[in-house]
Amino acid sequence: MTLRTSRELMAWQPPTGWRELSREQRHAYLERHGIQIPLKPADWEQMDHDLRMAYFAWHDRILSDTPEARAAQEREYRQRLGAWNVLMGWWILCLIAGLSIVWGTDAFGDGIGMRIGITLFTGVGYIVAIFIPMHIARPVPPRT
Repeated sequence: MTLRTSRELMAWQPPTGWRELSREQRHAYLERHGIQIPLKPADWEQMDHDLRMAYFAWHDRILSDTPEARAAQEREYRQRLGAWNVLMGWWILCLIAGLSIVWGTDAFGDGIGMRIGITLFTGVGYIVAIFIPMHIARPVPPRT
């Protein structure tokens, strides 16, 4: 089967169970059925940018979205999430240690207003400087 243009290629539907096939099994299936999926189709020069990006996404999904690749993405996500949790834990521990110095010692004498002020300043500073950026930088699970 000769598929030449991007529309012909992207109209081809893989068989049932394609997502469970390994990379080698996918290539063997395509070879057995005489299907060639080029990196750049025959109408590459006539395609606009959006269609080229859609073709690349389709190409990647057809050939590279294997169970092994999904498992590797999941492992990487778990590692990043674990590192993020450890870092977040250390920031919270530092906040608790700083506040225990303010409230647990007599470093400020009997100045309750000073302690409350430092606590509010520290809390707002941590939220703005640490917690919001860390929440934004939290790893995102891979798409399945």
